[in-house]
Amino acid sequence: MVISYTLARVKPAQDVVVYRIVKDLPSVKEVITTYGEFDLIIKIEVDSLAALDDFVFNKLRVIDGIDSTTTLISANFPTK
Repeated sequence: MVISYTLARVKPAQDVVVYRIVKDLPSVKEVITTYGEFDLIIKIEVDSLAALDDFVFNKLRVIDGIDSTTTLISANFPTK
C-alpha cells in the first residue's frame, strides 16, 4: 500500500467544484481545504507507485481547475 499526500493549487473561484470532484475519486481517503500557498491537501491510498503515477497524472491533474500539484509519498520506517 502506498499512502501519499498531494498538495494542490486550485484556480480562483473553482475551489468548491474541484473539492467535490476530488473527494469522490476512489483512491482519495480525505480532502482538506486550506488557506495559503496550497488550496487542498489530498490523502491518497493506492496499491503501488505505478498506481499513484496513474492516479496523479491521469485522474487528478486533468481536473479542470487544478493549477498545480506537489505529491509527498509517506515513508515506512522500521519500528524496531
